[in-house]
Amino acid sequence: MRRIAAAILAVVTVVGLSSCASADIKPGDAYKIGCPLVDAAVTTGSVASKVTVAGLKKLRDSGALDPEPQKWLEAVISVLDSADPKKAGEDTKKLIRDGCAKHGYPLHNL
Repeated sequence: MRRIAAAILAVVTVVGLSSCASADIKPGDAYKIGCPLVDAAVTTGSVASKVTVAGLKKLRDSGALDPEPQKWLEAVISVLDSADPKKAGEDTKKLIRDGCAKHGYPLHNL
């Protein structure tokens, strides 16, 4: 059931963001967008849209993030860009899990 919920949430997020190809992702949205995408990538093998990953990269490069969310976002992008998100390093997984849990998005499958 979690896999289905994660997949639905990821699709809704991706479709919503993809509909506005030039949409800017705000710093406060990083966890709200990144956590469900990572969860879906790991649990269902779904791939985040290039538009969404590009938005996350734009936020990463904007200089608008503090060091902790910046490091977290870099880890998320590395997982979303990888051929096999499940093979992320343990340090990367822990960083992502801790960041998501801290912001109300606990990940159980990463």
